[in-house]
Amino acid sequence: MKSSFLLALSLAVAAAQVPAQAQVQEPEVRWSAFGTLGAVVTSEDDLRFARIGIDHPGAESPDFGPDTVFGVQANLALSEQTGAVMQLVSRESPRGDYTPRVTLAFLSHALTPTLTARVGRMRVPFFMLSDSLDINYANPWVRPPVEVYGLNPFTDLDGIDLFFRSRIGNADIEIHPYAGSSYIPVYRRGNGKLRELFGVNLALSTEHLALHLGHAEAKLALHWSDADFDTLVGALRATGLGSIADELSGDDGYASFSSAGVQWDDGEWLLIGEYARRENRRYGNSAHGWHLTVGHRFGATLPYLTIARQTQDRPTSGNVALPPGSPFAAFIDGFDTSRNLAQRSATLGVRWDFSRNAAFKAEFSHMRTASDAWGSFFPRGNAATAQLGGRSINVLSLSVDVAF
Repeated sequence: MKSSFLLALSLAVAAAQVPAQAQVQEPEVRWSAFGTLGAVVTSEDDLRFARIGIDHPGAESPDFGPDTVFGVQANLALSEQTGAVMQLVSRESPRGDYTPRVTLAFLSHALTPTLTARVGRMRVPFFMLSDSLDINYANPWVRPPVEVYGLNPFTDLDGIDLFFRSRIGNADIEIHPYAGSSYIPVYRRGNGKLRELFGVNLALSTEHLALHLGHAEAKLALHWSDADFDTLVGALRATGLGSIADELSGDDGYASFSSAGVQWDDGEWLLIGEYARRENRRYGNSAHGWHLTVGHRFGATLPYLTIARQTQDRPTSGNVALPPGSPFAAFIDGFDTSRNLAQRSATLGVRWDFSRNAAFKAEFSHMRTASDAWGSFFPRGNAATAQLGGRSINVLSLSVDVAF
């Protein structure tokens, strides 16, 4: 099964591998594809599971939106040093559509045997497993733990990056600086953008061990546009409190993101742990999260246990100072709660590689939202009166993943 993971991972990172090893006589295209059919149900009727920033909160049960995805990728070898990559992916967006979009489109060139440059649209490497986030077959879970991977929904990097690779003893070292911008749609009609994004990742890997360390900073623009937020902002501006509204949504924010991860995989035991921290000066809350996964392979079957937690460090309205006795206090608290994804969870899962390049996965998760948070859930009824904080919720997730 470990070889199957490596095969899928090769799809995810092929863009970074310039075809310098082959004697290329003319342009050659290599095609690959991947897909997931996933379904999720919850134990509670008044809420639905949602990957905030990734999919649209669905009304169906089971809901196929959070995890179902299909993608196709073309790798073009232009010369021994130069290549191009194009990837199209269709999955449910925060606005509820499945319109295919370009997720990779870049040129890569090997400047030296150890240094590669890329320019165009790449995957922004905020997490240890960022390269394979859409290629679910490459990962053990139905989805990466949302307590960590929900901290940063930005996925694209429109810009430039460099890969410096070297080998020291039996370890491969990688330094990966990057710069550019990133854009995401936000639920209903909102949007978010990172400008002047700069970051660097450091990685070390051996036969069984992989280590990751990364940090990035950017100017942040974030525009909420759900009905309750629009009502709140309209009331604030109508009563002369427009300066408070400006602290909740706008173009003048600043954000930083740091992550560290470790993975051990000797073909029998699997251990994955990751920590991430997001700091927002305006428009969004600051939070940190961690997860730990332990699994053991029995032939083609991998049972595993994951524990995870996300904690809020600062609410979205952290810069807001309301006048004493303001009638807006409860509304601001409600706004903060709906933007807080803090929760903890324990997940029992199993992966079964039932065919070459195809796997079935099942997960049962017990989640508990923080008292002042919605966590990974969205109300089915009136959001303004929803009570999602401090609740225990069971979630069942099933998926079939393929890569070919």
